[in-house]
Amino acid sequence: MVTAAAKTPEFEVTTLREAFYGSPDPNARPAWRQYGVTQDAYSSVWCKFIWTYNAMQELDDAVILVHAPLNCTSCVRTFKTGLYHSWGNPFIHSPTTNMTKDHVIFGGNDELLQAIVAVDRDYRPNLIVILTGCAPGLTLDDMERVVGQAQPLVKARLWHIPSAGFEFKNNGFFEDVLPLWLDFMEPQPAVHKDWVNILGNNREPYCRARDGQMPYGVDHDWITDAEEMGRLVELMGLRVHRVVPGDRVGDIKDAPAAGLNVVTCASNGIPLALGMEQRFQTPYIAFAQPLGPISTAKWLRMVGEATGRQEMAERVIAQEYEAVRPIWEACRELVQGKTAILMGWANRPLSIGRMCQELGMDVVHLGSRWLRFKSQDTQHWLSTGYDCKYVLRKTRDVASVNMVGLMEQLGLKPQDVLYFYFDFPPYARAGRFDAANVARVDTGVHQRRFRGWNSRGGLGYRGAASLCIMMMEAVKAARRQVAPTLHGRLYGKSLEYEMAQ
Repeated sequence: MVTAAAKTPEFEVTTLREAFYGSPDPNARPAWRQYGVTQDAYSSVWCKFIWTYNAMQELDDAVILVHAPLNCTSCVRTFKTGLYHSWGNPFIHSPTTNMTKDHVIFGGNDELLQAIVAVDRDYRPNLIVILTGCAPGLTLDDMERVVGQAQPLVKARLWHIPSAGFEFKNNGFFEDVLPLWLDFMEPQPAVHKDWVNILGNNREPYCRARDGQMPYGVDHDWITDAEEMGRLVELMGLRVHRVVPGDRVGDIKDAPAAGLNVVTCASNGIPLALGMEQRFQTPYIAFAQPLGPISTAKWLRMVGEATGRQEMAERVIAQEYEAVRPIWEACRELVQGKTAILMGWANRPLSIGRMCQELGMDVVHLGSRWLRFKSQDTQHWLSTGYDCKYVLRKTRDVASVNMVGLMEQLGLKPQDVLYFYFDFPPYARAGRFDAANVARVDTGVHQRRFRGWNSRGGLGYRGAASLCIMMMEAVKAARRQVAPTLHGRLYGKSLEYEMAQ
């Protein structure tokens, strides 16, 4: 029998920079075949339809009308709405034309027109976003004619976005979908140097500190990263103007009135920042997702320099660091010299990896050759000076990685490692690599919430403190050396069976 270890592909340890520049274009399929790489996961699960739905779902005064068979809406609501429910949007308005077999064959123009009128009558939204799935893309439904017929009949603005999954480039979301937000914006007669936009808000509602309302982080327990960035901005004596993606349709149009853009998620924010700079000449701070005392201080100084508030920036830095200093120093002492193994390569893993470097840890990202899928994102992080060890595998399957073999290749013992598994299924094998003997930090979007702290991705000083608390708890739990977790016992057996086949 071939053992699991013998079947495990050899790990290639390189650096983030070398892996990125050695990675082929995500749309060049012949180039991928030479590596034996399959990349169908993002092409199918994250098709153009679901990416577009993801972006448009940030609007709080719009309705998404799906022109496709019912299963498209069912799929996206099951997958996406669960994410939003955890952050304050319990119901996403997403009606559908429910295309049947007859419509797939003969087209569904009439049904779409009726649905547009019904949505406008029943929901009364400011905007109706019409998304088309693969079926109407194949039947070539005349969307331009239907929208033209419907617009005089409804009060809402109509906006059709072609979103058939088969049309999708693997990086099309960032190139084709995100810039659509710029179409909501209009040139403004005046630009206010003390107004700041927050770009890149992703899957989080934003509780604005409007006139007469409670300030950020006071009126509710589950604080988002964008809210924490807004709090830091306003501590500088500045005003948060607009949050994009997010906010209302009518509000987004005057986003160019702000004198500066700052960025939370680099994947979502950098394309918008570049677009606003080109179209409206709005400058932006080229430093996304600041996490940890060093990175956040650097970001605050950049904001201070851009707005002429350098002294204020220094006061905020001193005040905010002092508030989390005991937690930060305790964590740094506990993890000094350890290695952080992080799954993934995008915004959150990179920001947490940079924070781990600030704590004195060695950092290893476990990913694939598919780095150019988020080309702008990765290039941005490299431009800030962040580089680290990067481990390449032949496939994107990270759930069945032989972590024990990777640790052996890197010369690491269980007590040397903190394992950050993000949104992928956590690897566990009873007695060998389990939360009972290897510190495991849950940084997944779906589960990671910390009452009173912003903790979805983590941002600023408070985001670093919440992550430090979780890291210290993970290290202490792994020191107990008690019986393996149920997950490790069950999941480990299935992995061993799978890898032995």
